[in-house]
Amino acid sequence: MSGRTALHAAWILGLAVNEAAPESVARRVFTVNPLPKEGRWLSWSRLTPAAARAAAAHPDPKTRRMLAENPDPAVLTLLADDPETRVRATVVFTAEHHGVELGLDTVRRLAHDPEPRVRHWAGALPGLPDDETLALAEDPDPRVRAAALSAWSWPRLRPEVRAAAEADPDPEIRKAVERATRVEAPLPTTVDAFRVETDERRRRDAAYEAAVDEGLARLLVTHEDAGIRAGAARNPHLPTGLALSLAADADDWVRLSLSLRADLTEEQRAAIDYTAPEGSRPVPDWIKERYGDPDALRELAASSHVLLRRAVAVAPELPDDVVELLAFDEDYFVRLTLCGGKQAPHELLVEMLRSWDGLSKGTLLHRPHFARPGLARFADDPDDWLRHAALFDPERSPELVERLSRDPSRLVRDHAARDPRLPYGRLVELLDEDGEPQAAAFNPALPVELMHGLLDLAGVAPAPS
Repeated sequence: MSGRTALHAAWILGLAVNEAAPESVARRVFTVNPLPKEGRWLSWSRLTPAAARAAAAHPDPKTRRMLAENPDPAVLTLLADDPETRVRATVVFTAEHHGVELGLDTVRRLAHDPEPRVRHWAGALPGLPDDETLALAEDPDPRVRAAALSAWSWPRLRPEVRAAAEADPDPEIRKAVERATRVEAPLPTTVDAFRVETDERRRRDAAYEAAVDEGLARLLVTHEDAGIRAGAARNPHLPTGLALSLAADADDWVRLSLSLRADLTEEQRAAIDYTAPEGSRPVPDWIKERYGDPDALRELAASSHVLLRRAVAVAPELPDDVVELLAFDEDYFVRLTLCGGKQAPHELLVEMLRSWDGLSKGTLLHRPHFARPGLARFADDPDDWLRHAALFDPERSPELVERLSRDPSRLVRDHAARDPRLPYGRLVELLDEDGEPQAAAFNPALPVELMHGLLDLAGVAPAPS
C-alpha cells in the first residue's frame, strides 16, 4: 500500500467511527468498497446510528457479515432483514452467542425466516416467545425441529407433535427426543449405590453435592481419590466435624476445598494449612448468595481467608466501608479484583494502572471513579500509561493536550490526537501521514467541512441522494 493510499485509509477509518460525523459523511464513508482492512474492525467498533445505517447498506455482503458480528442491538436489528442469508444467519448467531435481546418483532421475523439455518439459531434467541419456540418443533426442516426439542418444550408440545417426533426417522430428531425425555437418575447417597455407580462424573457429583448418608460420608472422606475427598470437603451435607477430619489431608487441594466451606468459623478456617493460588478463582455459591447482605459482606471482607476476600471484591454492590477495607487489602489480587467493578476508588485505580500489566489494563481508565481533576500531574511521569491518564483530567488544558500530542509514546499521542481540546492547528497537522491521521480523523472537534474535504482528497465519491 502506498503512503498516500495508507493515509486515505486512515482518514476513512477515523471518520467511520467519529461520533460527530453527520449522516452525509457516514454515507460517503460506507460507499468505499472495499473498506480499509476489509471492514474487519466493524465487528467491534462502536458506531453512531448514522454510521450503523450507512454500514448496513454497504454493497458488499462480506462487509455486512462482518458488521453482523457486532453485538450492538441496533446494528443487529438493522441487518435482521438483510437480503443475504449469511448475513441474517450471522445476526442470529451473534445475538444468541452474546445474549443480545432484540425487539419482539425482530425475533419473530427471524424465527420465520425462509432460511432453515436462520430459524435453527433463532430458536435460542433471548426473548423469543414460548409460542414461537414451540412452533419451531413443527418446522419443515428436521434440524430446526431437533433444535426446538428440549426438556422444557417436550411436555408443552401437543400430543400429536410429540408422537410425530417419536416416530420421526431422522437421526437428529431421534437424538433430540432422547435428550428431551431423558430422566436423570438420582445421585448415589449410600455406600452400596456409590460402589455400583460406573459413571465417574456422577461419582464426583455425589461427592460434591449429594445428600449422602453417614456411611457414604465416612467412605468419601477416606477415599483414595483426592478428587473425591476434595468433593467431600465441600459437600454441604457432610457434618462439619466429619469434614474437618480432612484438615490434615496430604493433598493441598483437599485442604483448600475444606477451607472454603460455608459452615466453618474463622478460627477453624485459619487452622487449616492451605495454599491459596494467585489470580481469580470461581466464587463459591454460598458467597454469591450473600451478595445482597451488607453484614455478611462485611464479615467476609474481614476474613483471614484471601479467597473469601477476593470473592467479596467481585460483588456487584458493596457497602462503602467494605470498598474502603478491600482497597487497602494486603493481597494484590483482592485490590486488583476490586478494580473490575464500578466502585473501585480513584487512588486504587491509579495504583493498578502503574503496577498491573494485564491485557485489559486499559479498562481501568474507564471505571466511574477514574477521571477526576488532578490527573494532569502525571503528564511528565516516566510511565506511558500514567501520561496517558493525564488526558483523562476533566480540567486538562489545550496546551497540555498539544504537548502530549508530541509524546514519544504512540499510546499517548493517539489519545491526544482524539482529544476535542486539541488546538485546531495541531489537529490539522496530525492529519498528515507523519502525524496520527486515523486518531485525528476520529476527533469530534473536526469540522464537517474538513471531514468532507478529507474524503474528497481520498477520492471518495459524494454520497448518493
